[in-house]
Amino acid sequence: MVEYQPESLSAIVLSSQIQPPAVVQSQPVEILHPAYDVELDISLLSLPAFPRLSTPADGLTVYGITRSLVMDACRIITNFAANSQEDYLAFDPEGTSPVPTGDLFLAPGRYFYHLAPQRVTKYPIVMDFSAFKFPKVIPRHWIRPKTAEEDDNLRIAYEGVPSSEMSWRVKTDDESCVVTGYCSTICDNAHLVPKDELAWFLVNEMGRFNRSTLGATVNDVSNGVTLRCDVHRLLDSQSFVFYPVGDRKYVTYLVRGTSRDYVELLHGREVSTVPLRVSDEFLYARFAYNIIKLRPRVFGPSVVRVPDDVAVKQLEEELRRTKKKSSKMADDFEREYMRSIRVLTAAPAPAPTRASSISDPNSVDDIAAGDERYQAKYTTWCPELAELPEVENPPDTSETPYHLETPKMLRLRSQWIKDHPEVWQTVETAPGTTRPDVLGLAAKSLTS
Repeated sequence: MVEYQPESLSAIVLSSQIQPPAVVQSQPVEILHPAYDVELDISLLSLPAFPRLSTPADGLTVYGITRSLVMDACRIITNFAANSQEDYLAFDPEGTSPVPTGDLFLAPGRYFYHLAPQRVTKYPIVMDFSAFKFPKVIPRHWIRPKTAEEDDNLRIAYEGVPSSEMSWRVKTDDESCVVTGYCSTICDNAHLVPKDELAWFLVNEMGRFNRSTLGATVNDVSNGVTLRCDVHRLLDSQSFVFYPVGDRKYVTYLVRGTSRDYVELLHGREVSTVPLRVSDEFLYARFAYNIIKLRPRVFGPSVVRVPDDVAVKQLEEELRRTKKKSSKMADDFEREYMRSIRVLTAAPAPAPTRASSISDPNSVDDIAAGDERYQAKYTTWCPELAELPEVENPPDTSETPYHLETPKMLRLRSQWIKDHPEVWQTVETAPGTTRPDVLGLAAKSLTS
């Protein structure tokens, strides 16, 4: 039997010690509003500039942040007020000293975001994510072109995945953290549009970017990626964003200076494993969410703000009244939906009941008007599909899981669940208990 000497044991202990991560310092890049006194410090953004990866010949450390990322963030913070794409950054509030267009990186310092040359206005600022209106089309550099064959494969693979299986399917298909490559039980399914933003998701009709045709909520495989637990927490604390760099690749970019001990792991790390299953629109929405949530403070009444979306606030309140968190509601929704769809496909639709809002003559005109509004929206989303004649089995498409009859089907399923509470009630269900009508809310948001 070999006896270990103290010296050898000491060597083992010393060699197994975990070294703390190197702390990398940063310098701030501030983007100010040009229409307010500089002393008021009306900052649109304050982002950390870390040392550039490439070292100049003189060996000096050069700090900087990608200019295109800053411009994307400014457009989001201002709700795309500069729709002419004439916006630019300048060194002065008057805008007479613009940052040269050839500068791909911004050095630490103060800059001013202008909507257009020779025009300084008190453009409004997005203070809350609920006020952010998702654009009709995301910027071109955020879009990963896909072949027709890839689109077909995605549709076949995911159109029938229920949201109750989202987490399992995402982690199974990804196999490992898309950022670090870790493949173990310490990985999570991370939502891009957070579950708690269900109201914003519904009002902005984000379900049209889902892969599955079985639901209209945030629990879709196109809205999730597999991340190591600590990386997941950093994403949810707005510490980093995914940013496109072309060729279907992204980099992870630290945008919160307090995460300095993760610079070596995350800042500028190339990520080429974000699955095509993940919608580009949801990656862009998470970028917007994290940028807006970075806002360090709330400004006084003198600062013009983008008004909160009334529809989002009303739906948030409606969700709160159910006394359930919206994240829990999204899970409950799929169980109700899957139970009802099996019955609907096996039997004719039930006759409207007295409780049915559909049978209420006072609401028929409202429903018809709402359906017309939805059809107008659908025409802008999918003009070619909207022009197709009505057929019993419409052609498959990967453009959107929605079709012209989606609101009607959601209303029918909603009413069926109301008329048949036994599909969700258990022996432990208290008398008088009701369920959140997420299907009805989804139909309402589509037709409003």
